[in-house]
Amino acid sequence: MTEAGYVEHTHELTNGTRLNYAEGPANGSAVLLVHGQGSAWESYAPALPELAQDFHVFAIDVAGHGSSSRTPGGYDVHAIGAGVASFIDDVIGEPVILSGHSSGGLIAAWVAANAPAQVAAVLFEDPPFFSTEPDRMPQQFNYVDLATPAHEFLQQDDETDFASWYVEHNAWIRYFGSGHEGIAGYARDYRRARPDEALNIWFLPPSVNKSFRYMHEFDPAFADAFHTLDWQRDFDQQATLEAVEAPSILVHANWRITDAGILEGAMTDDDAARACAALLDCRIERVATGHSFHDEDPRSFVRLIRRLGDATV
Repeated sequence: MTEAGYVEHTHELTNGTRLNYAEGPANGSAVLLVHGQGSAWESYAPALPELAQDFHVFAIDVAGHGSSSRTPGGYDVHAIGAGVASFIDDVIGEPVILSGHSSGGLIAAWVAANAPAQVAAVLFEDPPFFSTEPDRMPQQFNYVDLATPAHEFLQQDDETDFASWYVEHNAWIRYFGSGHEGIAGYARDYRRARPDEALNIWFLPPSVNKSFRYMHEFDPAFADAFHTLDWQRDFDQQATLEAVEAPSILVHANWRITDAGILEGAMTDDDAARACAALLDCRIERVATGHSFHDEDPRSFVRLIRRLGDATV
């Protein structure tokens, strides 16, 4: 991203947590990008060059991800949200257009509700509003795909590499039938030979490789907090959304309910409608993509950021 003017930095919060982030050239209003669980700031790469043309972009590694600090015991929306709010105050120093993807959208909601003076507008990118509440979490795809494998990983001592463990125990590997053992074996061998590199399984589609691209830098305790429900403890999503005053766009991507009753996706149509109704100034943007809208359709993602920028002028 250096060709687009992005430079990596590290900022230490008052509690000692180090947040790694990338900053683009100061070409306009401040935009802060908050990625989803198991990802990193680099996941926004397809959109970053175009965003840099009109905005002053900051993209962080959330605690427990990328090159930011691991903070086991501190993985809850309140602590993480407070850290993001402090980052805005300490580093950016002006109200931001805040964009949060997936669990980053939950963080964005917390920040917008609890630090309204720091948020000019919000892009909620396919966040799991209401589907991550305690009574529904076991039927959420994230619970079976990442939270449960992370929980089981932390209960054993034989395997120490979470990236290869995730490939062997995630929800999607079952779709490969009898081929799953070969995939898992390749992942183990790759990580043993290249422990400092991102896992890349050359014979799988790029979209599948993206699902575990940043797992070698991910703290599984973050995902385990979704399994134990510590991450969302005392997090009233309805009340939080009702407290958001900034104009917002709620991106809702494709979803379905499997025969096993699992929600593959972030929200149902009812969830998205309920979330947008709770927000003071919201419009739903229904998109025909998978969960990673900013990666699959970066031009449309940038267009929505620009729309919010126009709304804050």
